[in-house]
Amino acid sequence: MKKHAYLIMAHNDFGSLKHLLAAIDDKRNDIYLHIDAKTWFVDQQEIGTWVKESVLFFTPRMDVRWGHTSLVECELLLLEQATLHGQYHYYHLLSGIDFPLKSQDEIHEYLSDKDREFLAYHYPGEYGDDYMHKIKYYHPFMRWCGKGGFDGPGIKNAIRRTLSFWQWKIVEKQKEWGIDRTKRYKDFQFVKGCNWFSITDDFARYIIACRRQIIKMSRFMNTPDEVFMASLAINSQYKDRIENESLRCIDWKRGDPYEYTIEDLPQLLGAKEFFARKISYTRQPELVRSLEQKISPGKESAARHHCGSEPLVSVVVPIYNVENYLDKCLESIQNQTYRNIEVIMVDDGSTDRSGSIAKEFSQKDKRFLYCHQSNGGLSVARNSGIEASTGEYIAFIDSDDYIDSTFIEKLLIAALEKDADIVNCGYYKETNIVEKIGYDSYETLSRTAAMRVLGVIFPKEYTLMVIACNKLFRKTVFDNVRFKVGKIHEDEFTIHRIIDESDIVVTIPDVLYHYVVRTTSITGARNKADLRHFDIVDAHRDRVSCCKKQIYSDFYRLIVYSMFEEIIQLMLRYSFEDYDRYHLSSRFRKIMFSECIKHYDQLDRHQKKEYFLAIFSPKMYVKRIKRIEGMAK
Repeated sequence: MKKHAYLIMAHNDFGSLKHLLAAIDDKRNDIYLHIDAKTWFVDQQEIGTWVKESVLFFTPRMDVRWGHTSLVECELLLLEQATLHGQYHYYHLLSGIDFPLKSQDEIHEYLSDKDREFLAYHYPGEYGDDYMHKIKYYHPFMRWCGKGGFDGPGIKNAIRRTLSFWQWKIVEKQKEWGIDRTKRYKDFQFVKGCNWFSITDDFARYIIACRRQIIKMSRFMNTPDEVFMASLAINSQYKDRIENESLRCIDWKRGDPYEYTIEDLPQLLGAKEFFARKISYTRQPELVRSLEQKISPGKESAARHHCGSEPLVSVVVPIYNVENYLDKCLESIQNQTYRNIEVIMVDDGSTDRSGSIAKEFSQKDKRFLYCHQSNGGLSVARNSGIEASTGEYIAFIDSDDYIDSTFIEKLLIAALEKDADIVNCGYYKETNIVEKIGYDSYETLSRTAAMRVLGVIFPKEYTLMVIACNKLFRKTVFDNVRFKVGKIHEDEFTIHRIIDESDIVVTIPDVLYHYVVRTTSITGARNKADLRHFDIVDAHRDRVSCCKKQIYSDFYRLIVYSMFEEIIQLMLRYSFEDYDRYHLSSRFRKIMFSECIKHYDQLDRHQKKEYFLAIFSPKMYVKRIKRIEGMAK
C-alpha cells in the first residue's frame, strides 16, 4: 500500500481544521499537524479524537509569520518529521483552511503510478509579476511586517506601519547602492511559485538535505516560501519531473487569495484540482458540507433521512400561575399549520386556574399532555418537559407568550433544508407598545460563528441568540445539557452549552414569537432591584469556562470582554439606594477584582484602566458612566 503524508499548517480556525482532518482521514494517510505557537490554547487530546483511521503526529510548535523565513522553517520541519517517521509515495502540504475536492480514492488512484513533482511556478515578468526585488534586496523587518497592511488602530499597527515604511526606504537605498543578493548564486535560476505542493519521497528527502542552504538563502527575503522550493527544484536533477501545477484551486484574481463561498460550489464541483484554498467551515459551513457529500457520498445527513417525512416536534410549555394568558398561548400552539406535534404542558405547582385550563386542552386534543409537579421553577419545568418529550425536535414556549400559526412549520423547514441543530426566528416584544426584533436575512452559521455572536452583548443578534423561546432545537443537543436549576437568567446559563453541542445554527428573518412582558415576572420592572440578577455573573463565568478550549480560542478574548460588559450593565441596574442598602460596592469590587486577576492577560490597556476605576469605586464609576451616557443623549 502506497501511503501519503499530509502536512498541515494550522493557526486557530479549529472548526475548519476538524472538518479537514475528517476529510483526509484514511488508513492510507498519515497526518503531520503544526499549530502556530501564537495560538494560546491547544488541546491535542481532543484534536486526536477527530481522526479515526489515519495516524496523527503533532510537530513541535513555532511562531510562524507570513512572508517571513519562519514559514519556510515550518515547512521544512513538517517534511523533516514526516521523512523521519516513514517513506511516503507523496507529501501534500495544506493549510488549516484548505479542503479536498476529490475523494481519497480518486487522489490515491490518480497518483498511484505517478513520479512527478506538482509545483506551480512562473519566471520573473510572467503574468506581469516582477518579483525579483523580493529576492535581490534585504528585507530586515519581515518578521514584524510580513505581508500585512496594518490599517487598523492601535500602537502595534502604528509600529508595524512605521517598520514597513522604513523597510521600503531601506530597499530603495539598496537599489541606489547596487546591492544584489542573487550575485552569489550565479548559476541559480530563481522562480516564484505556490508554496502548497504535492511532491515525491526522494525530492522531499533532497529538500531536507538542502536545509542549511535553503535557510541561508531565505533569510531576509520577502515571502521566501513562494520562492525556495520551486527554485530548488528547477535547479536540481528533479527539473524534468516538475509538473507546473500544484493540484490546488487557488483564486488570486478575486483575493489574496480569495476565500470561496457557497456561490462558488458549481465551480469547485467541476474543478480538476485535488484541493482548494481558502475554504473555512467556520464561515462557510454549507460549502464544506456540500463538498463533504461529494467526496464522502455514503454519509447521509439528517435532512436526507427525513426527506418526505414529517418528524415529530415536541413543544414544552412550563406553566405557573398564568390563568389570564394560558388560553391564548395554548390556542396559538393548537392552531399551528404543522400538525405532527406533541405539547408537553408542565404545571409547576400552579395555585390558580392554570392547571384546570391545561387539563381541558389535554382532554380535547390528544396531542396535549398534562404533567403536574411541585413548584421548582422555570428550569425544573423545562427539564421535566425535555425528559417527557419524544419528538425529534423540541421548542420551548413560555405560558404567558404566544406564537404565530406558522412558527413550527417555518422553523422546521429551515431545520430540514439546512440540516440544522438550532433555528432562530425574530420576536415581538409586547409591553404597552409592540417592538419588532428580528434578523435581517437568512444565515447559516457554524457552531464557532454562532458562539462568536455571544462575544458582544449589545447588538440585537445577541439577544436573539441567547433566548430559548424563539428557537427550534434538534432534541439531541440536550443529550448532555439541561437548564440551570435554582437560577434566574436560565437562558444565559444554557445557550452556550447548547451551541457547543450543535454543528449548524440557522437564522431566519421571519418574526414569529410574541414575548409578552409582565411587570410581575422575574425580570420585570418590579424586580429591578432583585439581587438574584447577580446570577448573570455566574452564567457568564460558565460561558467563559465553556469557551476556554481550542475550538473557540480565536475569539475567547471577546467572550471574556462580554462578561465584563455584563457586570457593568449589572452595576448600572441598581439605584444608589440599593448600593447602600445591600452593600453592593463591596460586592461589585470583589467580583471585578477577582475576574481581572483571572483574565488579566486577555485585557487590553483601555480595559485595564476602566476596570481599575470600577474596582476603586463602583459608585463613582456608575456615576461616570451615567454622566457620559447623558452627554451622549
